[in-house]
Amino acid sequence: MASKRQLKNDISFIVKELVSECIAYTMIAPKVNLQETENLINDILDFYGNTLTEVNAVRKAAVAERGDNLKAIRRDVGQKVAEFVGRMAKLSEKA
Repeated sequence: MASKRQLKNDISFIVKELVSECIAYTMIAPKVNLQETENLINDILDFYGNTLTEVNAVRKAAVAERGDNLKAIRRDVGQKVAEFVGRMAKLSEKA
């Protein structure tokens, strides 16, 4: 259970940081496209909800598969975070 709890905490921390960076960037860069930034924030929040649903579904998996499922989710989280950071970088290039 500790790894599942830690994974949820890590995901929550990452999402909070990404959203706060988007909001801070809109305050710093006046020429940023607010619609694209809002879309990015919505995608991040959708990702958060979907990922927590996946983590909670791990409980229903067989005991032997739980660790592998959590590792796969953690790997997917890393990939999505990299994608979100890339999108944030593109927003800054356009401003």
